[in-house]
Parts: sequence; C-alpha cells; structure tokens
Amino acid sequence: MMTSAVSPRTDRQAKARFTIAEFVRMAEFVRMGESGAFDDIRIELVDGELERMDLPLASHAARQAKIGIRLSGLLPEARIMGGVAVDLGNDTVLGCDVAVLREPVEGNRLPVAADFLLVIEVAETSVARDTTMKRFAYGRGGIPHYWVVDGARSVVHIYASPVEGDYTRFHSVGFGEPVAVPDTDGTITID
Repeated sequence: MMTSAVSPRTDRQAKARFTIAEFVRMAEFVRMGESGAFDDIRIELVDGELERMDLPLASHAARQAKIGIRLSGLLPEARIMGGVAVDLGNDTVLGCDVAVLREPVEGNRLPVAADFLLVIEVAETSVARDTTMKRFAYGRGGIPHYWVVDGARSVVHIYASPVEGDYTRFHSVGFGEPVAVPDTDGTITID
C-alpha cells in the first residue's frame, strides 16, 4: 500500500489572499450579479484577507444618518460621505460609516486615505474592533481625525494627530455634549 507524501496544509496556506485591485474587481463583479447571493454580506479587506462584517441594525443606521445630516449643516454635502470604502494601502480596504473628505472626490473611484479629513465609525457591536484594529489602520493611513461613536457607553471616542500608526491625542465626549468638527468653527452633538 502506498502512502501519500502530501503534508497537511497550514491555516495560512488555506486562506485566499487578495490585493486591493482584485478586491475592487471582485466587488464590481458581485454588484453586477443578479442572483442576490451576496445581498446580505458586507466584507472588508484586511491585510489581504477578507473579513465578514455584521450588517448594521436599525439603531446603527439611524445614528449614522443623523450624524451625516448634522455634519451637512457645517460642511458642503459634496465633502460628506456615508458607508464609503477607504483604500488604506497594504491590501486593506475598510468600510466606514460616515466620512468628511478634504475635498470632493472626482469621478467614480475608491477613495484613498489622503482624501479623508475625518472618518467616523458607529459602533453598536464593534467597539473593540473599531478602537483597536480600525484605529491603527486609519492612523497608519494618516487620516487626521477618527471618531468611534460608542452606542453601548453613550460616548464618542475622539482620536486625532496620527504619528507612526496610532493617534497621539485621545478623549471621549458624552452623548449630547458638543463635538468640534474639524475644518469648521462649529460643533455637532451625537446621541
């Protein structure tokens, strides 16, 4: 009886790795499909690997919409985006809930980190991920301002001034208290 000389594969070998270009092409292909097979799936590309995300629930979506509406009272609508993907390089594309751009993005392209002034994550169930992995990814990308709206604790975690992959300034503001909006003289409240 012959035995196989094939060795078992490791977890690293079993995972499919993607570049940002491959990820974008895959997303375009999925959008073109009519089967609806991927309608209930949100994914992000983190260091070349796909990570499945939870779908936002009603309270998340309502808070996300309110933030965008409140920001539109201070900034031109063309600089505010909701539910946008952020190309952070290093085979990482993250989806953020609300963003303020430095300038409007021309054309239909994947915005890169340099396009963003502020990225906001609404965290109903993802606070740990948003305050660690996403914070470091946005900091490495050089996005100057990052907010995590922590629905469980009713606070906004505010990060600013990234240096060497993390933010050097951090404080939290309770819901209902004014939050200074970068690049404006105004504030908004989040509840």
